[in-house]
Parts: sequence; structure tokens; C-alpha cells
Amino acid sequence: MSASDAIVIGEAWISEHFFTTEAKSQSFQARVLERRKEWDAEDAEDRATVRSRFTHARQGLEVDLAALAEKSGSSLAAAAEDVHTRLLDVLGFTGHGLHHERTGPLIRVSAPGITDGAPLAIVLARPVAAIEDLLSKDEPSLLESFALEEGGESYTSVARLLSALFVDDDAPALALVLAGRWALLAERERWAEGRYLAVDVQLVCERNDARRGKEIDRALTCLSAESVAPDADGGLWWHGILEESVKHTVGVSQDLRDGVRLSIEIIANEVVRRRAAQGLGPLPGDQAQPLAKQSLRFLYRILFLLYAEASPELGVLPVGAPEYAQGYSLDRLRELVQVELATPPGPLGHAPVRLPWAPLPARRPWAQDHRRRRDDGSGPGVQPAPR
Repeated sequence: MSASDAIVIGEAWISEHFFTTEAKSQSFQARVLERRKEWDAEDAEDRATVRSRFTHARQGLEVDLAALAEKSGSSLAAAAEDVHTRLLDVLGFTGHGLHHERTGPLIRVSAPGITDGAPLAIVLARPVAAIEDLLSKDEPSLLESFALEEGGESYTSVARLLSALFVDDDAPALALVLAGRWALLAERERWAEGRYLAVDVQLVCERNDARRGKEIDRALTCLSAESVAPDADGGLWWHGILEESVKHTVGVSQDLRDGVRLSIEIIANEVVRRRAAQGLGPLPGDQAQPLAKQSLRFLYRILFLLYAEASPELGVLPVGAPEYAQGYSLDRLRELVQVELATPPGPLGHAPVRLPWAPLPARRPWAQDHRRRRDDGSGPGVQPAPR
């Protein structure tokens, strides 16, 4: 999940961990904080920034974006054009000497002095309530049909237009779609894989989370001309960020592999230690591999529980039920293992620590409640553990 539900990462458009981690280096958050520092420095010199423009226009944008839902026909087209034009101005696309070439709802944007092959395309679309409407190939998400060339195929959906745009001879590297409350960012190679980034601009306006590095800063970093438009050499900021994200993913994968290996060693060594404490001989050589396999299986079970607890919507565990929180949750287990007991452990460990691993009673109230939810179709339900 992303750091804010107003920013949607579709199909791993960017590494989830890179985008959401609060790390102050090698992360998207680090880039956001860099931008915020630059904006604050500009503000101190009384120079306008994307953040200062957004702050000034936020209330008006919030009202006008919400009002689009009540309009239709020509009034919707006029209102959408006005809001989108103001938003482009706030984001900085009307400045920096950028070259614009507009045809219908399509605006090709290139760097100053470089007009051959615009790296960015902006599409002004019909306002939509949900991002799924913008992604549907059969949804008339354009205000009017549009063809990339005279006599060519006409498109009525943003999705089909982007697909055609990205395989065109003059294909842009990035595309920014404004559709009322939603702004969608697509990259040429990732779009073919169904990957995208979307920002609910109206929700960002409504929440007004102006804290350093939080929702407004992150949304503006995603969408501002500083990030999306080409620089003086025609390069794109987002290309560097996406490459950094890939390198970060490789590094995280290596860290995970090292962590899994170390965890298996810790679990296996604990088994060996307990055997020695019980006076048993060294583990036979032919049992080393089965022990490693069982240690890995034990680790996977812990990881599954962590994922299940972090995803209560799956209904796998009764997260939130007091019986579970006090008896079987990982937080409760963590509290138990941190308690120092005065008596030495028996051959199977301390009994109070062992008890929470027992099967859940079948007639717990949460089990009955989840069975009812499953039966009446109101939720996935949870099968009680067998006795």
C-alpha cells in the first residue's frame, strides 16, 4: 500500500517499499523532503513555488473539483476545462518556458528549444469519480472523440488513447491525464503492463495535510512540472526516480535473502542448543537439511501471521477481537517472550509461553461472529481452528 490512500500505485508502477518507506535516504520520501527544502528556500526569497501556488488555490480547487460531479454536457466541458487549466498553472506547466502544442484534448510538452519529439503528453479528460473509470478501455472518458492524425482511428476512452499514443512514431515517454479529481501518470513501458500512478487531487485538497513530507508534499512531488515536464536537456526527473526504485528493490531483495538465511540459522541453532540441554547427542549429518527445511517452514508461518494481522480485510484472523488480542495475537506473544521468568524452563519451555500456541477454541465469540458473516455473505468469515 502507498503512504497515502490519495496516491494509488497501480500494479507496482514503482517499488512499494521505495515509495512508502520513511527512510531519509534512498527512498521517495528523501526526494520529497529535498523538494520541500527547495520550496521553503524559494518561499524565503518571496519566489512562487508549486507549493505556494497550491496553498493559495487549494480551497477554490476543492470547491470546483467537487462541483464537477453535479454538471453534465457543455457545462461539464467548460467547467472541466477551467479547473484543468488552473491546475496546470498551479503545477507549473504554464511556466519554465516549456513549449506546448495542443490538439483537442492532447497537449504535447517539450523543453525550451527542443520541439522534436515531445517527452510529455498531457490529456485533458472527462472528470471521473473513480480511477477505474479512467482505466476502462470501453468507458467514454474523453469529453469528445479524438484521433491522433487526420483520418485515423478516433478514440473515446483515455485508456485506448494512451495505448495508441505510446506506440506512435512520436510517442512521449510520460503522459499526465487530468480527469477532474483524479490525475493519472503513465510511463510508456509500464503502461503496456497495466502500471500507473494516480493521485486523488480533490482528496488531497480536502485533507490539507501540509506537514513536512506528508500528503501535499508527496502529491505535488508526483505531479509538479519539476517532476513530470522535461528539463532543459529534454530529460525527465521521473526516469531517474524509477531507475533508483529498481536498484532499491534489488538491494531490498538481497537484504531479505540475508535476513531469511540468518533467521534459519537462529532457529536451527536453537534446536541444536535444546538438544544439547536435554543431553542428546549431536544432530546427525543427514538431518541438517531436514532441519533447515523445517526452520524455513516455521519462518514462513510467522511471516504469514504477520501478513494476516496486517491485512484484517482478508478475514484470516480475528484482528480486533479482544479474545484474540489478549491470547493469540503476535503482540501478545511478543509481550510474553519478553517476560523474564524466575524458574528455569522445562524440556518443552515455559508453560505460560506455550499456551498461546494451542489451537483456538472452536466456540469463541469471534469464531461464531465470523461464521455468521461468512454464511450471510457480509464477509469472508473465519473457520475456527480444529480441536
